[in-house]
Amino acid sequence: MRSSFWQLLALLPLLLAVLSASAEELRVGGTGSSQPIIQLLFDEFRKQAPEVALRQLSPPIGSGGALKALAAGRIDLGVIGRPLQPGESPGVGEHFQLADTPFVLATRDGKQADGFTLEQLTQIYEGHVRNWHDGSPIRLILRPSFESDTRVLRSMSPTMDRAVVAAALRPGMVTGDNDFHTLKLIAATPGSLGPTTLGMLKTTDTRVSVIPINGVTPSLDNLKNGSYPWCKALTVVLPREPGALAARFAAFLRSPTAARILQAHDYLAGVQ
Repeated sequence: MRSSFWQLLALLPLLLAVLSASAEELRVGGTGSSQPIIQLLFDEFRKQAPEVALRQLSPPIGSGGALKALAAGRIDLGVIGRPLQPGESPGVGEHFQLADTPFVLATRDGKQADGFTLEQLTQIYEGHVRNWHDGSPIRLILRPSFESDTRVLRSMSPTMDRAVVAAALRPGMVTGDNDFHTLKLIAATPGSLGPTTLGMLKTTDTRVSVIPINGVTPSLDNLKNGSYPWCKALTVVLPREPGALAARFAAFLRSPTAARILQAHDYLAGVQ
């Protein structure tokens, strides 16, 4: 009897591997900021479908990469950090807004009690203002020009549009490769100032300070009432012929249960 027990115990890793391999897998790719909240939502979804598994592409492939991967059949569902652009809709199937979350500028330890005005932010990105209120240096962290965070920054005002372009041309600037790398740089760099979202800060439990803009503190309430207008949209995109699992998960993402999880993590659900 003892021999049979130990033989069974020795086979347990193999049995678990076989069971894991037999689980139906959902392949998801897109903007890095979506990965933590998608994992939380999928964990809840698995309560009604325990036989399924989630695989998110890592490192993140970004919004444009997700659309290409979706068209090539490399992923089953994409989550991009912006609405679809004109001309992109014909290449994909069903798509819908999952949620908005406040887009923020954050710092590890920069001191600026009242935050910045848009004009001050413009001067920072142009390189004319280089110090926090206490005199310590501002260490600006950029994103690549094609990233959705850069698009949001440029959309803040015509002067910010020009200033963000100018910042990218200055030598020696630090650039985050993806949302996770950027957040790591913000959290690790003294005097940092860089873009992220409230949703990503909440879902990763990252301790940094967010900067008020034009006297308004970023929050879900201020996003709702319109006093803080800057946000990052998450859009779910399916292929033209989605698989059954992708369609089921997409339906769950539009449920009241998903909306409650989103709101608890600083996301405003796009579909109630």
